[in-house]
Amino acid sequence: MDTLRALSARLDEASATLTALSRTVTASDPAQAAFGTDAPGRPGEIGRALHRQWTAATDDRAREARAAAGRLAAAASAVREAA
Repeated sequence: MDTLRALSARLDEASATLTALSRTVTASDPAQAAFGTDAPGRPGEIGRALHRQWTAATDDRAREARAAAGRLAAAASAVREAA
């Protein structure tokens, strides 16, 4: 029983870590200017496209982290109920 309780606690910790990560992964996104979005012409177009791609990718990773955190929390709950 203690082993199951310890496992559920570790799953809860992992869930909390992923939840925090899902919030911070997009918080440190570089500004648009870092991609050269304010440059004239083709370089600016490329910079804007790169920034959109970066934003979409980090948003996707945040969403995946939130989903994984939810699954870990559900697993922790199931282990607690079994204990």
